Amino acid sequence: MTELRRADIPPNPAAVLRDPARLAAVDAVRAVDGLSEGAFARSVGLAVRLLDADMALISLVGTDRQFVRGGTGTAVRGGTGTGVQGQGQGEQERLDWGFCSEVVASGRPLVIDDVQDDSAHRADPAVAATGMRAYLGVPLLLGELPIGALCVLDTRPRLWHPEQERALEQLGASVMSEVRLRLDAAERGRLYEQAAAAAAAERRRSRQLQDLARAGMRINAAPSLDCALQTVTEEARALVGAHQSVTSMTTNLRWAQAINAVSLSDKYAGYRFFDAPPVGEGIYVLVCRDNRPMRMTQDQLEAHAAWRGFGSYAAEHPPMRGWLAVPLIASDSRNLGLIQLSDKEDGGDFTADDEAILVQLAQLASASIEKAAALESQYEIARTLQSSLLPQQLPEHSAVSAAYRYLPAAPRAGVGGDWFDVIELSGARVALVVGDVVGHGIHAAAAMGRLRTAVRTLADVDPTPEELLTRLDDLVNRLSAESGAADDAGLALGGADGIGTTCLYAVYDPVAGRCALACAGHPVPVVVAPDGSAGFLDLPAGPPLGVGGVPFETVEVEVEEGSLLAFYTDGLIESRQRDLDAGLEELRQALTEPCESLETLCDDVLKSLLPEPPADDAALLLVRPHGLDKARVATWDIAADPAEVARIRARTARLLEEWGLEEICFVTELVVSELVTNAIRYGQPPIQLRLIHDRTVICEVSDASGTAPHLRRARIFDEGGRGLLLVAQLTQRWGTRHARQGKTIWCEQVLPEAGPLPG
Repeated sequence: MTELRRADIPPNPAAVLRDPARLAAVDAVRAVDGLSEGAFARSVGLAVRLLDADMALISLVGTDRQFVRGGTGTAVRGGTGTGVQGQGQGEQERLDWGFCSEVVASGRPLVIDDVQDDSAHRADPAVAATGMRAYLGVPLLLGELPIGALCVLDTRPRLWHPEQERALEQLGASVMSEVRLRLDAAERGRLYEQAAAAAAAERRRSRQLQDLARAGMRINAAPSLDCALQTVTEEARALVGAHQSVTSMTTNLRWAQAINAVSLSDKYAGYRFFDAPPVGEGIYVLVCRDNRPMRMTQDQLEAHAAWRGFGSYAAEHPPMRGWLAVPLIASDSRNLGLIQLSDKEDGGDFTADDEAILVQLAQLASASIEKAAALESQYEIARTLQSSLLPQQLPEHSAVSAAYRYLPAAPRAGVGGDWFDVIELSGARVALVVGDVVGHGIHAAAAMGRLRTAVRTLADVDPTPEELLTRLDDLVNRLSAESGAADDAGLALGGADGIGTTCLYAVYDPVAGRCALACAGHPVPVVVAPDGSAGFLDLPAGPPLGVGGVPFETVEVEVEEGSLLAFYTDGLIESRQRDLDAGLEELRQALTEPCESLETLCDDVLKSLLPEPPADDAALLLVRPHGLDKARVATWDIAADPAEVARIRARTARLLEEWGLEEICFVTELVVSELVTNAIRYGQPPIQLRLIHDRTVICEVSDASGTAPHLRRARIFDEGGRGLLLVAQLTQRWGTRHARQGKTIWCEQVLPEAGPLPG
């Protein structure tokens, strides 16, 4: 009895067996072959025993009509050995193909009681060679898809009962249930591994994003362009995991490297001092020119036409092991440079993921580098402006010995508006100035220059310290009003309203040995006594400039010979590491240390208080005042009588002889005569003449009148007006200074063979 008729078999069973879905299902079973092998073996053995057959086998569809089989049973007639494994491989395949493929192709059982009675298979030589007579096969279903057959064979004819067929079908269903369970378990395992791999990749990606965010913060916090490039280089190597990293910033269209930052692992410790020369050639130019990433293996790199080969400096360059480069792109799409990596730490080639994370780093770094470059450019401009506005050197003066240090703030903070000055005044006196404009940057530097110029201009008029600060306060208010109208942050004074600008103005008189000071919100000076003790002068703080409405106050202090005065700005004593009081105490202590010179003391103070670049500009001005020898000063009271002029001329001549200045005696007598005559004629008593022998001969005539003379050019028939013009022609400098009561007309003559005074 034949259950399956030939008409039920598809005309082209081979095409059915090569169905992709069927083959994919078989591949899935084969993937768990180690798990299903035992189930197949047990099922085959059970089929032989259950149906009392000579042989049983399981065949699975395979590519190119190959079968996976397993079997057990007695020897088959016509075979080359005993058992299934003893049969000829070709004959067995033909046998399997002849029967099992029909079962799989039709998806129905195949029942053959006697092959010799079956016309479809009787003429098959392979069938005849095996001596097989009876055959029973059922499809193995994976879901509803037949993927193989479970067959029993017998060497004798036999009548297969429907119960036997159902038993074989149940056995096939049982083995496929077990296979499905194993497939489900394998699929769950695969999905678990896939999920675990995805989770690991997600964690790795999350760590990379966290590292990327941290890298962006580090790069953005870099205090300078060089530090930013070095940080980018180190972070790029850490993010991707490479032994070599180089970041180059370019500045011209040839993409010649202007700045290089190198980061190498310990593997390349011998190349730590390598620095690529600034050449505009090589394969990296392609990245800069096209603004696109490039990734190559070592073979691809060396085979590339633009491979640089490193030329004459090949011996200094670390060996390359693959290459990954991404461009640094500015906000206007202009190329800034590139980041290059080589020699991946895991020994493999750089991947698309490596390129993606490096591109993200480059995007973050480009903005920071562009900003750092702009800030550094602005800083250099402001620093140059500030340097040109500050004193290039202090003038020589017999009244004081001075030394200074100016330490600009770190580039990221920007230059400030600190300034200092030493200004020569009349009467051998000297003005000492220190100030601090609020804010940082170009505007603060420009405002500092305007205020310094204003102070020098006002000092020429020789007002008292409090008067000078009052006029300076008015100027700050006017400038602040002008800048506030434009709403430009610090157009005049580096801040929106100028409030916070401070100044200290002091005038030292070597004749009197006294110093007059007035303060506008500035830190008070330190005075170091000749015995080495140091303290802060007790001065009224006064309001900062720009507040207005609050008067300033002048304080006079006596300065002993051998004392030291220290003027400074708050950048010297204030920092994040210490409070203001601690900074003041450190300054006081540092100034008491014995030193060979003021220059050395300046250096020691800065090293002590500012071991690192300050966050704000710091200025230090050290001044050692010198008193003038009393023998070089002569003061005479003059009666308001024209007859006194001759007597004063005679006394002046004798004094100049005592000083050894006979060469200028005639001119000095003439100048004294003119000034005393004017004071008697136009001034008010008391009248006083003072002669000072310093670097120049200074003649001062004071009276109680507040009216100042004006220089004018006398006409031919004028009887007066020539005296002051004569004084101006015969002396180096002349001027008028006002006191609380009266005025002083002064002039200076150069000493014999001394030449003109510096301007």
